[in-house]
Amino acid sequence: MKEELPGALGFQEELTIGGGLFQLVTSQRDGESAVYRSEDGSRYLRIGKTERIRKDLELHKQMEAAGFPVATLVGEGETGGKHYFIESSLGEGRLGDLFGDDVSRDGAIAEEHFSKFLSVVERFGRAQLTTVVPPDFDEFARGIHLDWLSAELPEYEKAIGKRFQEAVERLSIFPFVLTHGDFNPMNLYSEGVIDLEDSFRGPFGYDIMTALVHIGYFPDSAEYEYSARYGFTPQQANRYRAMADTISQEAGFPPLSRFEADFDFCRGAWSLVRMHKWPKTQQFRYNFFIKKFLS
Repeated sequence: MKEELPGALGFQEELTIGGGLFQLVTSQRDGESAVYRSEDGSRYLRIGKTERIRKDLELHKQMEAAGFPVATLVGEGETGGKHYFIESSLGEGRLGDLFGDDVSRDGAIAEEHFSKFLSVVERFGRAQLTTVVPPDFDEFARGIHLDWLSAELPEYEKAIGKRFQEAVERLSIFPFVLTHGDFNPMNLYSEGVIDLEDSFRGPFGYDIMTALVHIGYFPDSAEYEYSARYGFTPQQANRYRAMADTISQEAGFPPLSRFEADFDFCRGAWSLVRMHKWPKTQQFRYNFFIKKFLS
């Protein structure tokens, strides 16, 4: 069967590579790549601009070799001027979706799913500690799009810069590690983590602690374009913090929970920008962030 390739105006709904039929799941925000799922759901295909896919593939291989809970690579290649790689599925449902179903049905995240969440985060965090690199807070600032945030909220530019420098001073106690960038339950399965394309180098603890606070940037009301489908109980949040603190202290560093506000500020910067297509949620996030960190 002839292979169908992404067209100039988008990606095909289906394409066949290596004798397997894949169906489009989503195209990435930069428009340079897309994700497809095999008919039986056992494999995922990432295809797009060669430079972009090769970058993602190199990162995936690095994380897999370091013991991160990522999908197993099962194939790669080029076709029609595009690069692609195929990875195994990590499970039937994202933990964020399972959390949402639990809350909708029972009013709280089920113990089974929360325990799986703790397990995959712990595996990820311990693997991060094997990827220590020289600190570079300029790269971290670019990774969380601090410059974009200042451009979107110019009246708060000085306050944003001041608050970031305060965070830098406190977070400099932690080593820099390979960082996912968008580490949250919607990118986690019980067997591992997906969507590595936002990765950068950052202080250890950024991914771990922001997976806990990420949901705060979603309003509860369904009147918004995006809303929170789940929330952690105080007991669950405290269990999570205890797990994070244990990983950090066993490695010889202070408890991560002491720095939650600094990590939260940095995650907020990343979460606020590029939201112009969803103005209601964007304004909610602006208001939430300004009140919490810049007032």
